[in-house]
Amino acid sequence: MINTVMKVFGSANDRKVKRYMKRAERVNALEPKYEKMSDEELRASFDELKQAVQAGEKSLDDVLYDSFAITREVSKRVLGLRHYDVQLVGGMVLHEGNIAEMKTGEGKTLVATLPVVLNAMLGRGVHVVTVNDYLAKRDAADMGKIYGFLGYRTGCITSEIQDDFERKAQYDADITYGTNNEFGFDYLRDNMKVRLEEKVQRDHYYAIVDEVDSILIDEARTPLIISGPAQRDQSLYMKADAVARQLVRGEELPTKPGEPKKTTGDFVVDEKNRTIVMTEEGLEKAEKLFEVDNLFSLENAAMVHHLDQALKAHNLFEKDVDYVVRDGEIIIVDEFTGRLSEGRRYSEGLHQALEAKEGVKIQEESQTLAEITYQNYFRMYEKLAGMTGTAQTEATEFSQIYGLDVITIPTNVPVKRIDKPDLIFKTEKDKMNAVVNRIKEFHEKGQPVLVGTASIEKSEMLHELLKKEKIPHNVLNAKNHEQEAEIIKDAGQKGAVTVATNMAGRGVDIKIDDEVRELGGLAILGTERHESRRIDNQLRGRSGRQGDPGESQFFLSLEDNLLRIFGGERIGKIMNSMGMEEGEYIESKLVTRSIEKAQKKVEAMHYESRKNILEYDDVANYQRKAIYAFRNQLLDPEYDIEGKIQQNLEELVDYLLHEAEIFAGQPSEDYDLDRYIALVKEYTGLEIAPERLKGKEADEIREETLKILKETYEAKFSIFDEEQRKEIEKILILQVLDTEWREHLYEMDVLKTGIGLRGYNQKDPLVEYKQESYRLFEALVRRIKFESLKLLYLVQFDFSAPEEELEAAEKMLEELEPPEEELISNEYQELPSDTTDAQNTPYVAPHKPKRNDPCPCGSGKKYKNCCGKSGPKKGLLA
Repeated sequence: MINTVMKVFGSANDRKVKRYMKRAERVNALEPKYEKMSDEELRASFDELKQAVQAGEKSLDDVLYDSFAITREVSKRVLGLRHYDVQLVGGMVLHEGNIAEMKTGEGKTLVATLPVVLNAMLGRGVHVVTVNDYLAKRDAADMGKIYGFLGYRTGCITSEIQDDFERKAQYDADITYGTNNEFGFDYLRDNMKVRLEEKVQRDHYYAIVDEVDSILIDEARTPLIISGPAQRDQSLYMKADAVARQLVRGEELPTKPGEPKKTTGDFVVDEKNRTIVMTEEGLEKAEKLFEVDNLFSLENAAMVHHLDQALKAHNLFEKDVDYVVRDGEIIIVDEFTGRLSEGRRYSEGLHQALEAKEGVKIQEESQTLAEITYQNYFRMYEKLAGMTGTAQTEATEFSQIYGLDVITIPTNVPVKRIDKPDLIFKTEKDKMNAVVNRIKEFHEKGQPVLVGTASIEKSEMLHELLKKEKIPHNVLNAKNHEQEAEIIKDAGQKGAVTVATNMAGRGVDIKIDDEVRELGGLAILGTERHESRRIDNQLRGRSGRQGDPGESQFFLSLEDNLLRIFGGERIGKIMNSMGMEEGEYIESKLVTRSIEKAQKKVEAMHYESRKNILEYDDVANYQRKAIYAFRNQLLDPEYDIEGKIQQNLEELVDYLLHEAEIFAGQPSEDYDLDRYIALVKEYTGLEIAPERLKGKEADEIREETLKILKETYEAKFSIFDEEQRKEIEKILILQVLDTEWREHLYEMDVLKTGIGLRGYNQKDPLVEYKQESYRLFEALVRRIKFESLKLLYLVQFDFSAPEEELEAAEKMLEELEPPEEELISNEYQELPSDTTDAQNTPYVAPHKPKRNDPCPCGSGKKYKNCCGKSGPKKGLLA
């Protein structure tokens, strides 16, 4: 019945696309009108639309059809590319804050120009997010020709731009291209700045995320972290590694229903959930090796943690699969792209455990100074959209986490690629030999072939086999990703053989010529199924762009991780019952369905993992927002900082009265005035004469204390003018806020590390985390209020040496700047010099002078006293 209804009415997606297609016809109807116009008339028409939008006379939806028609006409003139109707549909999907799923080669980069041009009319800035620097620079330069024609300025944020002044200029452009890492880290760094004018980002209005599945799904399991050294004892890493090497890996023995579990060895590895479970014998052995009586006592808690990480390093993390060793460093291999994630480090001591395992120098464990997940960063945008060739398999996650609907847009030309059934072999050796033989067949007839592997180890194994067969080929993996764009671009040439790990090189089209079309197009061979169907689809999607011919097929073995961990036994029984010989394979829809079920299981597991990270980060996110909002208030010149200090002072006095147990209605002779006076001195440095408080009621003591504290404070700060006073107060409060916030993040890290153990006590770890973190946050807010007051009262000013005082204050500001060391999670590409159009390169600002340098305007003044002032004020540190 359902199938009949689908055939008659089409799916919900089909019906949406039909509605969009009708709207695309309205854009087509405007084409003759704008074709007749000169360049100047076209610009004038666009400026009229923009002015009407900015004046509030028309909405973006009102001008959509004209804006799209003008953008298409400009593209024809400056790029020689005319948007297809399906690309107009993609533009509408993106404008409405959805995900456009469009196959490889359908021109997603060009599609984005339609909503970008439209949404940039508001002047609030549009961000286009790419997966690497190469694509950000390429797209900003190429698409910048369209934007420049229409009077827009295009910026591009890359890892090469270190100067904040220049980065700010890129963000101030109408349209800014950049990577997810750069946008996210700039947000964190901005919230560590001590001057409003030094923040580089402005509004988070509208973002289009290219390869949205890679950024919002794959990379969302790793939060963005800025860190500093934690200065903790490192001897335990080596000790834990030595103990881990002496423990014996066991396994769970088969038992009858109802019987308790039986295990062998010292520990058991759960590869599905990537955990290590110690046996009773293993715990006893570990206690002897660590030379302690009880491994689980409070003083030995760190040993348990380090041992767990050491066992994971040895049993769950493989060299040249999960990480590589290069120049004496452990470098993470990105699980999804196969690229090296230089600078990124595993947290909670796991990276140090890997360093101990591989015998390289153990680097200091880091402490979190600022952190945010990609989910919470991108959810800050008022409007978010994305595009990719593979999103439907994760549609539920996009909807639940980001509120994004996935709309699949048909190809401009029907897909001709033939996707052949999987071939399953008994052993890895049989499979790899079959892959090499198939490559040989393709190469002999000149048909290009792209081979996808799941790890560096497999790509290098294949590389050796191809060398033996004397088949010329290119290998693209994390060890040589610098050339990825060029290698991928040439993968469609006649006779080309390219081996790529996890389809690095996304965003670069593989084009073929007529001769290759005659030979059958690009052939895709997968050497194993990935845990995610989406990654397999990405590999397949590299062939058959824009109606090109092509074919794809996956080669599997029972030794592949996916089959070995998730249900390979069933397939193995089928193969054994068939009496298969060495080198033989089976081709079965039943097996293919079993594999897809296994992939769905893993996808669900990863979704739960990402959801779990987000649930914990949501707790921290409320706190982060509150702290960052207060920080922004402090940096605002208009903020009533005096009122805030007075409010905090009243709270402090109430707190001290409570601590000294002085309450209203209590007989005054019972008051412990000595304790109260001591507390006031501890927090403010002021010693109140007892006679000023004796015989007074609690509320009178409160008023008298406030009077004394306010008089003292005013006397201290009255010698400054209003702007100078505000500047000093801001600096001192910021110093306390940032120090306390960093300490709070460390406490939250410690809490998160151990919270899972609450589950053994029949308590929900997440509920416990929420309650504990709320208590920690309450304590944090109180500390910020009271410690900043303490600093304001205790700080001393030396007015006999004003210049030295000024320099000391400026040094204090410099110390508050964020540290250089940070954890990043992507690798970047250089743009080949011959691809940059000099007239359309992103805007580059002049280098920002230092505060004490001569001002570049030529006034003869220092930069800080001239153009480097924070607004119109002339404060102490202006």
